[in-house]
Amino acid sequence: MHAARSSLIASYGYDPATGDMDIAFSSGSTWRYSGVTMDLFTRFLQAPSKGKFFIAEIKGKHAESKQ
Repeated sequence: MHAARSSLIASYGYDPATGDMDIAFSSGSTWRYSGVTMDLFTRFLQAPSKGKFFIAEIKGKHAESKQ
């Protein structure tokens, strides 16, 4: 997991082999998002606001499970 400078996201990780992205939120919960492409993850890394990008591009658009 990599630390994020975000009020929403504490840290994140990505497995390119499976397309799974784990996000640990500042609230303390961690969720896994499936089917995240390398392109989408790269855009997440480049986003000026990781929280806003997550809400617009990942949340509700990928299968999620609480870890």
